[in-house]
Amino acid sequence: MAKGARTRAAILKAAVETASLGGFAGLNLQPLADRVGMTKSGLYAHFGSKEALQLATLEHATELFEATVVAPAKTEAAGLPRLAVIYERWLAWPANAGLPGQCPFFAAVAEFDDADGPVRERLARLFRDFQGVIEQLAASAVRHGHLPPDTDVAQFAHEVLAMRYAHHWSAGFMRDPAALGRARRGFLRLAGRLGNQRP
Repeated sequence: MAKGARTRAAILKAAVETASLGGFAGLNLQPLADRVGMTKSGLYAHFGSKEALQLATLEHATELFEATVVAPAKTEAAGLPRLAVIYERWLAWPANAGLPGQCPFFAAVAEFDDADGPVRERLARLFRDFQGVIEQLAASAVRHGHLPPDTDVAQFAHEVLAMRYAHHWSAGFMRDPAALGRARRGFLRLAGRLGNQRP
């Protein structure tokens, strides 16, 4: 790998780590340059603007997510087993990817929900695409008899995303030690693998 590519990779690694701790608002050129031992002008030469840095950070985080969550699940049996592994790995993906904080995508949602522009558009597309993946997996689970034939896969995917967002809030902001267990029980109930008894 050429020196320029290595430098860019180091910057993006630090940027995703920063976003996992403090969101994308913390991706300012000077603090990030200080963290990777560069001048602000040197870092600027790689990206040109804060927005370009944010977009590149989103793409790098997406690559990490694919490698940590999606790719390993492809070896699982089709249908609900694969969907369950995706969900479980999604819950733990920041730590499994070596990030020091929470999911940078959900952190970005709170910052860009009322904004306009390329960063919000790319983030929204990432969530739509992943919701589509969940819908496909749910449809496969229906075909394999793991979910009822009348399952609304779009609603199912919506609720899966809602549970993961709730986990982000509960584990991160509320620091609830029961957050992981609740997220797991929620999925099992949604998938029909757990009754309605209280935890």
